[in-house]
Amino acid sequence: AAGARRGILIKGGTYLEDARLLKAVALDKTGTITEGKPKLVQWHVWGAGDEAAAQQMAASLAGRSDHPVSKAIIQGLEVPGPEAENFKALPGRGVEGVVNGVRLVLGNHRLIHERGLCTPELEAELAIHEKQGRTVTLLADDSCVLALFAVADTIRETSKQAIVDLKALGVTSVMLTGDNTATAKAIAAQAGIDDARGDLLPEAKLDAIKEMQKRYGATGL
Repeated sequence: AAGARRGILIKGGTYLEDARLLKAVALDKTGTITEGKPKLVQWHVWGAGDEAAAQQMAASLAGRSDHPVSKAIIQGLEVPGPEAENFKALPGRGVEGVVNGVRLVLGNHRLIHERGLCTPELEAELAIHEKQGRTVTLLADDSCVLALFAVADTIRETSKQAIVDLKALGVTSVMLTGDNTATAKAIAAQAGIDDARGDLLPEAKLDAIKEMQKRYGATGL
């Protein structure tokens, strides 16, 4: 009952008792280590793109997604966009759709790399943001990147102390996230987590948890 009042669902007393056996815990980044309220902190067109057009196209795709990063982008842009057609989510990567007859994607570094649209100049730009712990989302068509959107989240006030308390109990904390590795490590360093693993798709997170179970033993998530 005490847990329920704090929004925590516990299936029974035996699960509380088993918690004493934990040797490791897998933690997500967004909404667990961080506040889960990302904000758009910077955006700009890439190359010779049109700023107003890029803004509207990004708003069209972000407005159809319920992902926290997409919500941050649409709230930060504060502009309406035309209706996106043939909209589709790309798990672990972003979204795609057709806006004003142009097929576009709004996605992460992984998606742009897979589509062969990364250049040395773009990689250098992404590295600057990622080392600051920012999540970068890119707007692109079939041939090139049109704009970059940098989103930042803040560490929860309680995260650092929680990690300290877990260490004192002999429990190893591992952060697993679909965000890029550089951003993951930057956020983990702020929280005091030594092991941060980024660029993980959902199935890769499951594999990581299985590996933790073999390595540490009883693992919470």
